[in-house]
Amino acid sequence: MSETKKPKTFQEIDAQLQSDLGKISGEIAEIESHLEIGQRMFDEAVAANMDEAVIGKYKKGLEELQKGLEMFLGIKAEIEQTIATLHDTVKKAEEHIK
Repeated sequence: MSETKKPKTFQEIDAQLQSDLGKISGEIAEIESHLEIGQRMFDEAVAANMDEAVIGKYKKGLEELQKGLEMFLGIKAEIEQTIATLHDTVKKAEEHIK
């Protein structure tokens, strides 16, 4: 017994995309906060002439956070583009129906 899935409406798809966009934006804000804190810690480690191994770990951590930020910014851009395309499609569909 397979369950038939009801197709989603444009409004349902838009609502899901908007929700996803909000979640991604939250992740971006969190990563940016961690980057600020990490940069401060890195700068303090450099200023205190800490061991190169410690400075290297801070640097590697900052690089990883930056990669994560870039990934999430890419996802955000894709979602925003999908939302724009969806709205354009809805507009065209409504014009076609008229």
